Amino acid sequence: MNFIPLYLNTAIGAVFIIILIFLDYIRKYNTDDFQRLLFICVLGAGFLATIADFLNRTMGGIPGHNIRITLYAVNSLFYVFQNIAYYSAIIFIDYFAYGDEGRTKRFIKIAIYFLVLYCVSVIVNLSLHYYFYISVDNIYTHGPLYNLRLIISYLSIPLCIMDMAFSSKSVKSSQIGLIALFGVITGAGAGMDVLFKSGSLAWPCFAAALLYIYFFIIRSDSKIDSLTGIGNRIAFNEFIEKISRRNVKGRPASKRRFPFPWNRTKVESWAVVMIDMDHFKQINDTLGHLEGDNALRDMASIIKSSVRSTDFAARYGGDEFILATPAKSNVDQLMSRLRTALASHNAKAGRPYTLEISYGCDIFTAGSGQSIDEFLAHIDSLMYKQKADRRRASDDKRTR
Repeated sequence: MNFIPLYLNTAIGAVFIIILIFLDYIRKYNTDDFQRLLFICVLGAGFLATIADFLNRTMGGIPGHNIRITLYAVNSLFYVFQNIAYYSAIIFIDYFAYGDEGRTKRFIKIAIYFLVLYCVSVIVNLSLHYYFYISVDNIYTHGPLYNLRLIISYLSIPLCIMDMAFSSKSVKSSQIGLIALFGVITGAGAGMDVLFKSGSLAWPCFAAALLYIYFFIIRSDSKIDSLTGIGNRIAFNEFIEKISRRNVKGRPASKRRFPFPWNRTKVESWAVVMIDMDHFKQINDTLGHLEGDNALRDMASIIKSSVRSTDFAARYGGDEFILATPAKSNVDQLMSRLRTALASHNAKAGRPYTLEISYGCDIFTAGSGQSIDEFLAHIDSLMYKQKADRRRASDDKRTR
């Protein structure tokens, strides 16, 4: 029974980590219910698998027919929930990276078919004992196909890495980091499981990976506007600061404090658009704040449908939104897509008002001598100038 002290530091520790993550997570507000459900599935499966594994190790060697039956049951449940935990984690990460519910649901269907077949093989194992069997001394023992079971269980990890490799152009670098680190941490636990034929270190590694994912979720949620589900001002400030820091390294050698060759990076320029919703105060005053919230959500949805993966979008505050696209891209095409989506929404939405916008746009390049605040004030003034021009044109039409 010398394994019990080890498990008090591993499996039980992993269980406590999972419980604490769950208790904290369910108290937090999250605009994405689907993401919430996926992560709770990962936590639940990981918790049940760890409990089953712990029961097997603490009950092993205790004599009795009922103990033998219980050991077959808990090990079978461990095999099933371990697979559910790993595969649901990969499904969660895929959704977190792409945000495509349709794509994720297709993956879920494939995973369910696979898991059903695997569950059948675990049930058949109770008779044929190719994965495991319980010896006459009530000791869990590997069967001849145990290594196949390991391959099936840990296949999700290389799939996760392959997903990252083939999709790196369409996934943000921070999310690639999440996928890579999850693969490394869980892969380390899986490697130890394969090498030492013991899951003692697999669960602490899995719990550590879940903890990292949770910190990533918290950090991401702090940059999401709770009303509209797109980025908030914190996200924009971080985005623009990152560009500025990156571009400081790209200054000419004469202007850099340390003009070493390795400090040279390409200077980035971005087209930044400040958008203001026209007549928003009127919507709030005449139809109420709930309808005003609907208008903001509709506007955010229109923006999300118009931007590409290389673009940035956030609610800047109130009824103002901010977009950014690489300067080499055509910002006119972005605004054309936005106007088309806006017209389509107004034609179909059936709201007692139409959504209209005014905007100001210019190119931002850090290190150009203009501060971020000065640049934002500049595009803000361009936006208000367009708003005034539109109002004047509308007044002229009415007086004719």
